Amino acid sequence: MGAMNKAASIASVVLTVVLSVSAVAVSMAWLQVPTTDTTVTTVSSAAADDDDERGCPHAAGVDAASLRGLWTRHIDGSGREDQPVAFYYFHEGGIGLFRYGRLGHNTTNSYNWVVGEHGGQPMMVLTYRKTGEVQHLPIRIDAGGRRTLVIVGDPKNPGVGESRYTFVPPPSVVSVAPDLALSPLVTPLTASDDAAAPGIDNRLWIDQRAFKTGGMGFQLYQLRAVGIDGRGTGWHHVGDYDDWSTESLTYRILRGAEGPERLHLSFTLAGERHTTALTVRGAGSKRTLTLASDPRDYWAAHTYVDGGVSFGALVVGHEWERIQR
Repeated sequence: MGAMNKAASIASVVLTVVLSVSAVAVSMAWLQVPTTDTTVTTVSSAAADDDDERGCPHAAGVDAASLRGLWTRHIDGSGREDQPVAFYYFHEGGIGLFRYGRLGHNTTNSYNWVVGEHGGQPMMVLTYRKTGEVQHLPIRIDAGGRRTLVIVGDPKNPGVGESRYTFVPPPSVVSVAPDLALSPLVTPLTASDDAAAPGIDNRLWIDQRAFKTGGMGFQLYQLRAVGIDGRGTGWHHVGDYDDWSTESLTYRILRGAEGPERLHLSFTLAGERHTTALTVRGAGSKRTLTLASDPRDYWAAHTYVDGGVSFGALVVGHEWERIQR
């Protein structure tokens, strides 16, 4: 893989739900998953459901294909920073996300998922990647009006018998998860892309570190392209590749005739504003951005690596394979 594709692979990590899908059993066409009473139930994985001609059983009208996509508990769609957020996202390949919080500041848990049935009851089985917790949840899909996923005894909505999540069509995902919404900017990086990007905008700036106990942590600024006034929007992500938090921001690049460039950051929901000197060093995939006073690292100096174009997208499965080709 060339230098530019290596930069892209670094950048994609935070927005890729899982670094190694091959490490999980969802690559199998059909899985045997024990239910809560230890009875083995045949379930269909997200990867397997692409091949219906196999004649494999599905769960009483609920299969992996019908579950794929984003399902939200809140259909506000106002775009306000304080808009409540609670959604399940089911991607092909048995990879998924649960996000909760507010639009402007939230946390995301990743899991592996399969669909099946037990005693005639459609079930989904979620295995959270960080904790290893396994949840066996009775489900159904109500198709009247807007498609709704009904989860019985949803642990993410305690005290409610049946939790209802409304399907969000792909074009509308931006109103619920703008940092994950698929963008036409998802294209392979080339040397000319890097040469044409001397600034810090429209880039992913990442600092990732391996833990001695295993796993990898990161901090990342995901900056969209600025307008002619030097202002832009973006997100700050922090966590590891199983669980992370996301905070939206606006920013402005301040260029003076004298002195270093400065970056003004505004975290809307928190009501915080901060200006810091910035320094860019290196070129191409070796570029770094140093914030002299990083407000998301307790105002310490912090250096980030250029991770490539800020495509603002969740890149997993077939999409990432397409980008790498």
